[in-house]
Amino acid sequence: MNLHGQNLLTFVLAGGKGSRLYPLTRDRSKPAVPFAARFRIADFVLSNCVNSGLRHIYVLTQFKSLSLESHLRLGWNFLAHELGEFITAVPAQQRISENWYSGTADAIFQNMHLLEDHRPEHVFILSGDHIYNMDFSEMYERHLSSGADLTLPVMAIKKTEAHEFGVLTLDQNYQVNSFIEKPKNPDLIQGEGDECFINMGIYLFKTDSLVKELSKDARAATEHDFGKNIIPSMLHSYKIQGFDFRSTRFGEYWRDVGTLRSYYEANMDYLKQIQQTGTTVKPWPLRTLGEQLPSAYLGGEKGVQLEGSTVGSGSYIVDSEIKNSLIGRNVQIKGGCKIENSIISSNASIGKNCVIKNAILDHGAKVSDNREIGVNLEEEKKHLFIADGLVVLPKRFEY
Repeated sequence: MNLHGQNLLTFVLAGGKGSRLYPLTRDRSKPAVPFAARFRIADFVLSNCVNSGLRHIYVLTQFKSLSLESHLRLGWNFLAHELGEFITAVPAQQRISENWYSGTADAIFQNMHLLEDHRPEHVFILSGDHIYNMDFSEMYERHLSSGADLTLPVMAIKKTEAHEFGVLTLDQNYQVNSFIEKPKNPDLIQGEGDECFINMGIYLFKTDSLVKELSKDARAATEHDFGKNIIPSMLHSYKIQGFDFRSTRFGEYWRDVGTLRSYYEANMDYLKQIQQTGTTVKPWPLRTLGEQLPSAYLGGEKGVQLEGSTVGSGSYIVDSEIKNSLIGRNVQIKGGCKIENSIISSNASIGKNCVIKNAILDHGAKVSDNREIGVNLEEEKKHLFIADGLVVLPKRFEY
Protein backbone atom coordinates (compact mmCIF):
# COMPACT_ATOMS: atom_id res chain seq x y z
CA MET A 1 0.00 0.00 0.00
CA ASN A 2 1.22 3.51 -0.82
CA LEU A 3 0.04 6.11 1.67
CA HIS A 4 -0.40 8.81 -0.96
CA GLY A 5 -4.04 9.89 -0.95
CA GLN A 6 -4.78 8.64 2.58
CA ASN A 7 -6.18 11.16 5.07
CA LEU A 8 -2.97 11.47 7.08
CA LEU A 9 -0.87 14.26 8.55
CA THR A 10 2.76 13.86 9.61
CA PHE A 11 4.77 15.72 12.23
CA VAL A 12 8.55 15.32 12.40
CA LEU A 13 10.01 16.37 15.75
CA ALA A 14 13.25 18.09 14.76
CA GLY A 15 13.91 20.63 17.49
CA GLY A 16 16.33 18.67 19.68
CA LYS A 17 19.45 20.38 21.02
CA GLY A 18 21.59 17.26 20.74
CA SER A 19 23.85 18.42 23.58
CA ARG A 20 25.72 15.11 23.71
CA LEU A 21 26.68 15.53 20.03
CA TYR A 22 28.57 18.74 20.76
CA PRO A 23 30.54 20.21 18.98
CA LEU A 24 28.67 18.91 15.91
CA THR A 25 25.60 20.68 17.32
CA ARG A 26 27.40 23.90 18.13
CA ASP A 27 25.86 25.63 15.10
CA ARG A 28 22.86 23.43 14.29
CA SER A 29 20.18 21.18 15.76
CA LYS A 30 20.73 17.43 16.03
CA PRO A 31 18.63 16.50 12.94
CA ALA A 32 20.72 18.90 10.83
CA VAL A 33 24.04 17.20 11.67
CA PRO A 34 25.74 15.69 8.59
CA PHE A 35 25.74 11.92 8.17
CA ALA A 36 28.00 9.71 6.04
CA ALA A 37 29.71 12.92 4.86
CA ARG A 38 26.84 13.34 2.38
CA PHE A 39 23.44 13.51 4.06
CA ARG A 40 21.79 15.07 7.10
CA ILE A 41 20.38 12.93 9.91
CA ALA A 42 16.88 14.27 9.13
CA ASP A 43 17.14 12.93 5.57
CA PHE A 44 16.43 9.42 6.86
CA VAL A 45 13.00 10.11 8.34
CA LEU A 46 12.05 12.44 5.48
CA SER A 47 13.06 9.84 2.89
CA ASN A 48 11.00 7.25 4.76
CA CYS A 49 8.01 9.59 4.59
CA VAL A 50 8.29 10.40 0.89
CA ASN A 51 9.07 6.81 -0.13
CA SER A 52 6.02 5.63 1.84
CA GLY A 53 3.74 8.12 0.11
CA LEU A 54 3.33 10.65 2.93
CA ARG A 55 2.91 14.04 1.33
CA HIS A 56 1.69 16.34 4.13
CA ILE A 57 4.64 16.82 6.45
CA TYR A 58 5.34 19.46 9.08
CA VAL A 59 8.87 19.58 10.51
CA LEU A 60 8.76 21.15 13.98
CA THR A 61 11.94 23.08 14.78
CA GLN A 62 13.15 25.02 17.80
CA PHE A 63 16.86 25.20 18.67
CA LYS A 64 19.43 26.51 16.16
CA SER A 65 17.00 25.85 13.36
CA LEU A 66 18.50 27.90 10.50
CA SER A 67 20.71 25.12 9.12
CA LEU A 68 17.88 22.58 9.00
CA GLU A 69 15.35 25.05 7.61
CA SER A 70 17.78 26.02 4.86
CA HIS A 71 18.34 22.34 4.04
CA LEU A 72 14.58 21.74 3.83
CA ARG A 73 14.05 24.77 1.60
CA LEU A 74 16.85 23.89 -0.83
CA GLY A 75 16.78 20.10 -0.77
CA TRP A 76 13.22 19.07 0.04
CA ASN A 77 11.16 21.58 -1.90
CA PHE A 78 10.15 19.20 -4.70
CA LEU A 79 6.63 18.03 -3.83
CA ALA A 80 3.62 19.10 -5.91
CA HIS A 81 2.47 22.21 -4.06
CA GLU A 82 -0.34 22.72 -6.56
CA LEU A 83 -1.77 19.38 -5.35
CA GLY A 84 -1.52 20.38 -1.71
CA GLU A 85 1.67 18.40 -1.02
CA PHE A 86 4.33 19.93 1.24
CA ILE A 87 7.27 19.53 3.57
CA THR A 88 7.17 22.65 5.71
CA ALA A 89 9.32 23.78 8.62
CA VAL A 90 7.31 25.09 11.58
CA PRO A 91 9.39 26.98 14.16
CA ALA A 92 8.23 27.33 17.74
CA GLN A 93 5.83 30.29 17.66
CA GLN A 94 4.45 30.64 21.20
CA ARG A 95 0.92 30.54 19.82
CA ILE A 96 -0.64 29.26 23.06
CA SER A 97 1.59 30.80 25.73
CA GLU A 98 4.90 32.60 26.13
CA ASN A 99 6.68 29.28 26.62
CA TRP A 100 8.72 27.40 24.04
CA TYR A 101 8.16 23.68 23.53
CA SER A 102 8.57 22.04 26.94
CA GLY A 103 8.40 18.44 25.64
CA THR A 104 7.57 16.32 22.62
CA ALA A 105 3.84 16.26 23.43
CA ASP A 106 3.79 20.00 24.04
CA ALA A 107 5.33 20.55 20.59
CA ILE A 108 2.30 18.88 19.02
CA PHE A 109 -0.16 20.56 21.39
CA GLN A 110 1.17 24.01 20.49
CA ASN A 111 0.47 23.19 16.84
CA MET A 112 -3.04 21.77 17.26
CA HIS A 113 -4.29 24.41 14.85
CA LEU A 114 -2.64 22.39 12.07
CA LEU A 115 -4.82 19.41 12.98
CA GLU A 116 -7.85 21.68 12.79
CA ASP A 117 -6.73 22.96 9.37
CA HIS A 118 -6.23 19.49 7.85
CA ARG A 119 -8.70 17.29 9.79
CA PRO A 120 -6.72 14.04 9.30
CA GLU A 121 -8.09 10.70 10.46
CA HIS A 122 -4.67 9.57 11.68
CA VAL A 123 -1.44 11.35 12.60
CA PHE A 124 2.17 10.17 12.27
CA ILE A 125 4.55 11.65 14.86
CA LEU A 126 8.17 10.83 14.07
CA SER A 127 11.52 11.58 15.67
CA GLY A 128 13.80 13.48 13.32
CA ASP A 129 17.12 12.19 14.64
CA HIS A 130 17.26 8.41 14.16
CA ILE A 131 19.04 6.37 11.48
CA TYR A 132 16.77 3.73 9.90
CA ASN A 133 14.71 2.79 6.86
CA MET A 134 11.00 2.00 7.20
CA ASP A 135 7.98 1.69 4.93
CA PHE A 136 5.32 3.39 7.05
CA SER A 137 2.54 1.76 5.03
CA GLU A 138 3.28 -1.53 6.85
CA MET A 139 2.72 0.22 10.16
CA TYR A 140 -0.43 1.92 8.86
CA GLU A 141 -1.96 -1.37 7.72
CA ARG A 142 -1.35 -2.91 11.16
CA HIS A 143 -2.80 0.20 12.80
CA LEU A 144 -6.03 -0.08 10.81
CA SER A 145 -6.41 -3.84 11.14
CA SER A 146 -5.90 -3.76 14.91
CA GLY A 147 -8.22 -0.80 15.50
CA ALA A 148 -5.60 0.73 17.80
CA ASP A 149 -5.69 4.26 19.16
CA LEU A 150 -1.90 4.31 19.02
CA THR A 151 0.51 2.06 17.14
CA LEU A 152 4.24 2.17 17.82
CA PRO A 153 7.09 0.07 16.41
CA VAL A 154 9.20 -1.76 18.97
CA MET A 155 12.61 -3.40 18.86
CA ALA A 156 14.24 -5.99 21.11
CA ILE A 157 17.56 -5.11 22.80
CA LYS A 158 19.49 -6.25 25.86
CA LYS A 159 18.00 -5.08 29.18
CA THR A 160 21.40 -3.77 30.21
CA GLU A 161 21.30 -1.35 27.24
CA ALA A 162 17.73 -0.17 27.74
CA HIS A 163 18.29 2.66 30.23
CA GLU A 164 18.28 5.27 27.44
CA PHE A 165 14.88 4.21 26.05
CA GLY A 166 11.26 3.72 26.92
CA VAL A 167 10.74 0.03 27.74
CA LEU A 168 7.47 -1.83 27.23
CA THR A 169 5.97 -5.30 27.43
CA LEU A 170 3.46 -6.86 25.03
CA ASP A 171 0.78 -9.49 25.33
CA GLN A 172 0.38 -12.38 22.87
CA ASN A 173 -1.43 -10.06 20.44
CA TYR A 174 1.37 -7.47 20.62
CA GLN A 175 -0.80 -5.08 22.61
CA VAL A 176 1.22 -2.92 25.00
CA ASN A 177 0.43 -3.73 28.65
CA SER A 178 3.23 -1.94 30.50
CA PHE A 179 5.58 0.96 29.85
CA ILE A 180 8.47 2.50 31.77
CA GLU A 181 10.56 5.41 30.51
CA LYS A 182 14.35 5.06 30.75
CA PRO A 183 14.60 2.60 33.68
CA LYS A 184 17.80 3.23 35.65
CA ASN A 185 17.95 -0.37 36.85
CA PRO A 186 17.43 -3.36 34.50
CA ASP A 187 15.73 -5.16 37.41
CA LEU A 188 12.80 -2.77 37.00
CA ILE A 189 12.06 -4.16 33.55
CA GLN A 190 9.27 -6.71 33.47
CA GLY A 191 9.52 -10.04 31.67
CA GLU A 192 11.87 -12.98 31.73
CA GLY A 193 15.16 -13.29 29.85
CA ASP A 194 17.83 -10.69 29.18
CA GLU A 195 16.03 -8.85 26.35
CA CYS A 196 13.20 -6.35 26.32
CA PHE A 197 11.26 -4.22 23.83
CA ILE A 198 12.01 -0.52 23.48
CA ASN A 199 10.02 2.39 22.12
CA MET A 200 11.56 3.73 18.88
CA GLY A 201 9.96 7.19 18.91
CA ILE A 202 7.68 6.44 15.95
CA TYR A 203 3.95 6.94 16.58
CA LEU A 204 0.70 6.62 14.63
CA PHE A 205 -2.35 7.99 16.45
CA LYS A 206 -6.05 8.15 15.79
CA THR A 207 -6.54 11.89 15.67
CA ASP A 208 -9.43 11.96 18.17
CA SER A 209 -7.44 9.97 20.73
CA LEU A 210 -4.37 12.15 20.24
CA VAL A 211 -6.31 15.40 20.69
CA LYS A 212 -8.01 14.16 23.88
CA GLU A 213 -4.73 13.05 25.46
CA LEU A 214 -2.81 16.17 24.48
CA SER A 215 -5.55 18.40 25.86
CA LYS A 216 -5.66 16.47 29.14
CA ASP A 217 -1.88 16.50 29.47
CA ALA A 218 -1.67 20.25 28.78
CA ARG A 219 -3.85 20.91 31.87
CA ALA A 220 -1.68 18.74 34.12
CA ALA A 221 1.69 19.44 35.77
CA THR A 222 3.72 16.97 33.70
CA GLU A 223 6.81 17.07 31.51
CA HIS A 224 4.50 16.96 28.47
CA ASP A 225 6.43 14.12 26.90
CA PHE A 226 5.09 11.19 24.88
CA GLY A 227 7.28 8.61 26.58
CA LYS A 228 7.07 9.94 30.12
CA ASN A 229 3.44 11.04 30.18
CA ILE A 230 1.20 10.38 27.16
CA ILE A 231 1.85 6.66 26.65
CA PRO A 232 1.64 5.71 30.37
CA SER A 233 -1.57 7.73 30.66
CA MET A 234 -3.14 5.86 27.73
CA LEU A 235 -2.27 2.33 28.90
CA HIS A 236 -5.49 1.49 30.73
CA SER A 237 -8.04 3.43 28.69
CA TYR A 238 -6.86 3.08 25.08
CA LYS A 239 -5.63 0.31 22.83
CA ILE A 240 -1.89 0.66 22.21
CA GLN A 241 -0.58 -1.71 19.57
CA GLY A 242 3.04 -2.75 19.32
CA PHE A 243 4.56 -3.37 15.90
CA ASP A 244 7.70 -5.50 15.58
CA PHE A 245 10.24 -3.47 13.61
CA ARG A 246 12.36 -6.57 12.91
CA SER A 247 9.48 -8.10 10.92
CA THR A 248 9.28 -5.15 8.53
CA ARG A 249 10.73 -4.83 5.06
CA PHE A 250 13.78 -2.87 6.26
CA GLY A 251 13.92 -4.03 9.85
CA GLU A 252 17.62 -4.87 9.98
CA TYR A 253 18.90 -1.57 11.36
CA TRP A 254 17.83 1.29 13.64
CA ARG A 255 20.13 3.58 15.61
CA ASP A 256 19.62 6.48 17.97
CA VAL A 257 22.71 8.62 17.38
CA GLY A 258 22.50 10.43 20.71
CA THR A 259 26.24 10.49 21.50
CA LEU A 260 29.41 11.11 19.51
CA ARG A 261 30.37 7.45 19.85
CA SER A 262 26.99 6.15 18.62
CA TYR A 263 27.04 8.72 15.81
CA TYR A 264 30.53 7.63 14.73
CA GLU A 265 29.60 3.93 14.91
CA ALA A 266 26.46 4.51 12.83
CA ASN A 267 28.58 6.16 10.14
CA MET A 268 30.95 3.19 10.15
CA ASP A 269 27.92 0.86 9.99
CA TYR A 270 26.86 2.70 6.83
CA LEU A 271 30.23 1.86 5.27
CA LYS A 272 29.92 -1.79 6.30
CA GLN A 273 26.47 -2.04 4.69
CA ILE A 274 27.92 -0.83 1.39
CA GLN A 275 30.65 -3.45 1.61
CA GLN A 276 28.16 -6.20 2.45
CA THR A 277 25.58 -5.34 -0.23
CA GLY A 278 28.13 -4.52 -2.91
CA THR A 279 26.30 -1.38 -4.01
CA THR A 280 25.76 2.23 -2.96
CA VAL A 281 22.33 2.28 -4.63
CA LYS A 282 19.63 1.31 -2.15
CA PRO A 283 16.17 -0.12 -2.95
CA TRP A 284 14.77 2.53 -0.57
CA PRO A 285 16.20 5.83 -1.88
CA LEU A 286 17.88 8.18 0.57
CA ARG A 287 17.33 11.73 -0.62
CA THR A 288 19.22 14.90 0.22
CA LEU A 289 20.28 18.24 -1.22
CA GLY A 290 22.10 17.61 -4.51
CA GLU A 291 24.81 20.04 -5.51
CA GLN A 292 25.96 20.30 -9.12
CA LEU A 293 29.59 19.23 -8.85
CA PRO A 294 31.92 17.31 -11.18
CA SER A 295 33.10 13.80 -10.40
CA ALA A 296 35.82 13.42 -7.79
CA TYR A 297 39.44 13.46 -8.94
CA LEU A 298 41.98 10.99 -7.49
CA GLY A 299 45.49 11.30 -8.82
CA GLY A 300 49.01 12.67 -8.33
CA GLU A 301 52.40 11.17 -9.11
CA LYS A 302 51.97 8.16 -6.81
CA GLY A 303 48.20 8.07 -7.02
CA VAL A 304 45.61 7.49 -4.31
CA GLN A 305 45.26 4.23 -2.40
CA LEU A 306 41.60 3.93 -1.49
CA GLU A 307 40.30 1.02 0.60
CA GLY A 308 36.77 0.53 1.93
CA SER A 309 35.86 4.20 1.62
CA THR A 310 33.53 6.59 -0.19
CA VAL A 311 34.44 9.89 -1.87
CA GLY A 312 31.93 12.62 -2.65
CA SER A 313 31.62 14.51 -5.93
CA GLY A 314 33.83 17.53 -6.47
CA SER A 315 36.61 16.23 -4.21
CA TYR A 316 40.28 16.52 -5.19
CA ILE A 317 42.68 13.99 -3.65
CA VAL A 318 46.32 13.36 -4.60
CA ASP A 319 49.05 10.97 -3.44
CA SER A 320 47.31 9.80 -0.27
CA GLU A 321 46.16 6.65 1.52
CA ILE A 322 42.55 6.48 2.67
CA LYS A 323 41.17 3.49 4.54
CA ASN A 324 37.69 2.83 5.96
CA SER A 325 36.64 6.47 5.79
CA LEU A 326 33.83 8.67 4.50
CA ILE A 327 34.97 11.62 2.39
CA GLY A 328 32.37 14.27 1.63
CA ARG A 329 31.80 16.55 -1.33
CA ASN A 330 34.33 19.16 -2.45
CA VAL A 331 37.01 17.90 -0.05
CA GLN A 332 40.64 18.81 -0.79
CA ILE A 333 43.36 16.36 0.36
CA LYS A 334 46.93 17.14 -0.63
CA GLY A 335 49.81 14.72 -1.04
CA GLY A 336 51.34 12.43 1.55
CA CYS A 337 48.26 12.07 3.78
CA LYS A 338 47.10 8.97 5.61
CA ILE A 339 43.45 8.92 6.68
CA GLU A 340 41.91 5.99 8.51
CA ASN A 341 38.57 5.28 10.22
CA SER A 342 37.48 8.90 9.87
CA ILE A 343 34.62 11.09 8.66
CA ILE A 344 35.68 14.08 6.54
CA SER A 345 32.64 16.27 5.90
CA SER A 346 32.01 18.37 2.82
CA ASN A 347 34.20 21.37 1.99
CA ALA A 348 36.95 20.29 4.40
CA SER A 349 40.58 20.70 3.34
CA ILE A 350 43.64 18.80 4.51
CA GLY A 351 47.21 19.90 3.88
CA LYS A 352 50.26 17.86 2.94
CA ASN A 353 51.69 14.96 4.97
CA CYS A 354 48.86 14.74 7.53
CA VAL A 355 47.89 11.65 9.53
CA ILE A 356 44.25 11.47 10.62
CA LYS A 357 42.77 8.54 12.57
CA ASN A 358 39.46 8.02 14.36
CA ALA A 359 38.41 11.60 13.72
CA ILE A 360 35.39 13.61 12.64
CA LEU A 361 36.02 16.75 10.62
CA ASP A 362 32.89 18.86 10.36
CA HIS A 363 31.84 20.96 7.37
CA GLY A 364 34.59 23.28 6.14
CA ALA A 365 37.22 22.26 8.69
CA LYS A 366 40.79 23.05 7.63
CA VAL A 367 43.95 21.14 8.58
CA SER A 368 47.33 22.65 7.72
CA ASP A 369 50.41 20.75 6.57
CA ASN A 370 52.14 18.10 8.69
CA ARG A 371 49.40 17.71 11.30
CA GLU A 372 48.63 14.56 13.27
CA ILE A 373 45.09 13.99 14.48
CA GLY A 374 44.03 10.98 16.52
CA VAL A 375 47.64 9.82 16.97
CA ASN A 376 48.63 11.27 20.37
CA LEU A 377 45.42 12.05 22.24
CA GLU A 378 47.14 13.29 25.41
CA GLU A 379 48.96 15.96 23.47
CA GLU A 380 46.10 16.73 21.09
CA LYS A 381 43.56 17.34 23.85
CA LYS A 382 45.42 20.57 24.64
CA HIS A 383 44.22 21.97 21.33
CA LEU A 384 41.36 19.79 20.07
CA PHE A 385 38.00 18.46 21.26
CA ILE A 386 38.25 14.76 22.20
CA ALA A 387 35.47 12.51 23.51
CA ASP A 388 35.16 8.70 23.67
CA GLY A 389 38.49 8.33 21.90
CA LEU A 390 37.33 10.45 18.96
CA VAL A 391 38.83 13.74 17.83
CA VAL A 392 36.26 16.23 16.52
CA LEU A 393 37.04 19.39 14.56
CA PRO A 394 33.98 21.67 14.61
CA LYS A 395 32.49 23.42 11.62
CA ARG A 396 35.05 25.67 9.84
CA PHE A 397 37.63 25.00 12.56
CA GLU A 398 41.23 25.63 11.49
CA TYR A 399 44.07 23.55 12.92
